[in-house]
Amino acid sequence: MIGMTNGLTTDGVAQVVKGTVGIEVEMHRATKTGQLSQYAYPTSLADQRQHHFIKNDFLQTQSELITPATVSTQQTLTYLGAYQQALRSALQPEELLWPYSMPPQLRGDHSDIEIAQTDIDSYYYRLKVAAQRKIERTAETGVHVNLGLTYHGLAALQADTPAASNRYYLSAAAGFYRYRWLLTYLFGATPLAMPHYFEAEEPAPKQAVRSIRNSHFGFGNGIPGHYASVQAYVDQITQSVANGDLIAPREFYGIVRLKGGTTLTDLVTQGIAYIELRTLDLDPFEPLGISEDAVNWVRLMFAYFVLKGDEPCDAVDAEIAAAELKNEQVALEAPDQPTAFMNEGLALVDAVCDFCEGITLPFNVMTTCQRMRERLLNPALTPSARLMTLANGTGMQETLANLAQATHRDLLQRPLIGFESADKAAQLDELAALRAGHSWDEMTQ
Repeated sequence: MIGMTNGLTTDGVAQVVKGTVGIEVEMHRATKTGQLSQYAYPTSLADQRQHHFIKNDFLQTQSELITPATVSTQQTLTYLGAYQQALRSALQPEELLWPYSMPPQLRGDHSDIEIAQTDIDSYYYRLKVAAQRKIERTAETGVHVNLGLTYHGLAALQADTPAASNRYYLSAAAGFYRYRWLLTYLFGATPLAMPHYFEAEEPAPKQAVRSIRNSHFGFGNGIPGHYASVQAYVDQITQSVANGDLIAPREFYGIVRLKGGTTLTDLVTQGIAYIELRTLDLDPFEPLGISEDAVNWVRLMFAYFVLKGDEPCDAVDAEIAAAELKNEQVALEAPDQPTAFMNEGLALVDAVCDFCEGITLPFNVMTTCQRMRERLLNPALTPSARLMTLANGTGMQETLANLAQATHRDLLQRPLIGFESADKAAQLDELAALRAGHSWDEMTQ
């Protein structure tokens, strides 16, 4: 192991837990009945190539909200909430945001899927991806969580060089792969695909599962990452591009991306600045697509893997490959059944809870861990199982459309998140500023 909590003061452990967290949420613009919107990019938003936090992703209807990194879960979710309100207020009256990681019902010929035209280079890259992969696979959405260590966290770890901090980030990346199955169990929320996602002759799940998106039926290209070292990670992606297995480095869709600098090779010279966890499904029951509990649990896992994880070594890639098989099994389990690995999950929850004992944090660790424990013991509490229960009798498409409409109304009727104390006129001005791409700092000066 590369770190032990007894080597740090309780304040040092707290500084690692209180790392930075940023969130990226992808959601489709859709109709109220649940089809992809055919409207253009909202005209009241700043140019999609220049907007800092509301962007188009791969497809024309695929909106992406990107928060700054903060050291507070609540502050990060405040950013996300205000950005959601800004985007929603720019939509056409017939539009809303689809709350599910699988796309809504598609046309049989997929002619309703349009590639985003943000800039010419990105457009041609996306055309190549769509030509080589199934275009409907690019229509999946999700939540990415960006996790980093602060100056104080790095100081507590005595990680004063890129080589030293890289070891901790690589340990965390491997930890998330080893326990990806647990995140799939706890937060998987894609039990079914909508009509026309799978072609008639195409293999598809025959019954409801925990997470189609996190199984081999979901979006991906099968190219693994190498996490024994930063150099191994960079070399694997570079070689995959050279071999034609990847079109470009950005087509690497591993569930953990190492981030730092502006180019892939900058990782080698500058080191890892943070990691991007890309496995979470949208939670249709959460107005923002992700719950505060989910963010806090991911932050706890990150800190635990940093301090308790194994030293990066050549064997890690084989261990990750084995863990991916375990995740596949969990992703395809029936959502109302306990996972085969429940006891292992309970052991990790208990270990994380014990790891945080005695430290002061801005959120209640015991409550977060208890809620994860309850989900492991009772699969009916997981998003996938809740969706199947709610959809019984009405169908998944109608259920999701109803959830989308309720969330849309609620967020548009609420005071502007983060500016609740301002009067109505001031809130409208701030909302317009967000649509125009003004940063939070500009608005609060």
